[in-house]
Amino acid sequence: MIALALVCALAALPSFAGVAQVKLKLPLKPRLPLRGNERIALAPFVIATEAEKARDKRLQNVDLQAEFQRFLKKQIEKKTKLEIVSVPPELKLPTQNLSELGRSTEFWRALGAQTGAEILVSGSLEFRVEDRSGYKTEEYVSPIDSRTYYRQVYVEQTGFLFDIVFLVFDGRSGEKILQDEFKDFRQTGGRRADELQGLFENLFSLENQILNLFVARDRDAERYLFTD
Repeated sequence: MIALALVCALAALPSFAGVAQVKLKLPLKPRLPLRGNERIALAPFVIATEAEKARDKRLQNVDLQAEFQRFLKKQIEKKTKLEIVSVPPELKLPTQNLSELGRSTEFWRALGAQTGAEILVSGSLEFRVEDRSGYKTEEYVSPIDSRTYYRQVYVEQTGFLFDIVFLVFDGRSGEKILQDEFKDFRQTGGRRADELQGLFENLFSLENQILNLFVARDRDAERYLFTD
């Protein structure tokens, strides 16, 4: 696939000597060694920002657990051949500590037996408003003497941070088979930006990385070619 893309790119290049920049789509293997049709159960995630949600009224409008589960279920059903099986609606995690959750082998083995799932997914979610405003150092060229100087400028940068940790378990043994983390920061246009919109901008930005846990995906890349 890569070789074909390079051949196509070369065919489109002019005949003169130089360096050409080409864009390629590189295939990424799935992070999990799956057949592709496994039964998968989406367990609850630990919500890492409950305390902050109680303090920030903007976050009180977001049901992070429900929105993320809905998004993840929809993407898996739409873009993979995995079969999603239901978990009991009253299911509660044995602990809210992520490290302990990853070691709760008996709990995951029992859930796998109860649901018939071969793969179990859980982890933690953190979504918060983050203010990264502050003074930054930047270069500028003086119009008087054309020399380069450095100055401190105040930059306002407020946005939404989404941090997802995935824990993936074997439904038969209950053993953890993968742990991965994805983060995304989306700067807002103002301090009163819609938090639900910010959440989904974060999610769509991370969509390709999340799906690559389960199925092969393409990654855009740039390469430079020397021509004769």
